[in-house]
Amino acid sequence: MAFFAEIVQLFGIPKSVGQIYGLLYASPQPLGFSAVVERLEISKGSASQGLQLLRSLGAINEAEAKDGTARGVAYEAELSLRQLVTGVLQERLAPLASAGAQRLKRLKELAAQAPENTAFYLDRTKQLENWRKRFTTVTPLLTALLGASKKKSR
Repeated sequence: MAFFAEIVQLFGIPKSVGQIYGLLYASPQPLGFSAVVERLEISKGSASQGLQLLRSLGAINEAEAKDGTARGVAYEAELSLRQLVTGVLQERLAPLASAGAQRLKRLKELAAQAPENTAFYLDRTKQLENWRKRFTTVTPLLTALLGASKKKSR
């Protein structure tokens, strides 16, 4: 669990999310919500938010509880590295790149109005714009290279 907790923190995701994934990864049986809360000794809110995020990333799948102890939905870890990376690209990084366009437009306006060093600020804004364009070009290519997402429709 510590391994996954450290990995998710690299992406700015709370440690508890990595712990939840690690628990599900190490579990031979799908686990229900209550089991996650009890075994990790985390709050119901942290467990709920963590499971929701992991579902949105395609990192966990809903499964049938095989031991009969869990009521309702049980979860198991997605084991495909392709799916995990694709989920992070689609759900976390792609929206940042698209939101960046509006921010860059505003930065460009501010740079043009700067009383000093206008050329410097415009140059830096142009550099950021180039980085954003490259990123938005690379993200779909990486997603295609890794393969289509296998998210289940609900």
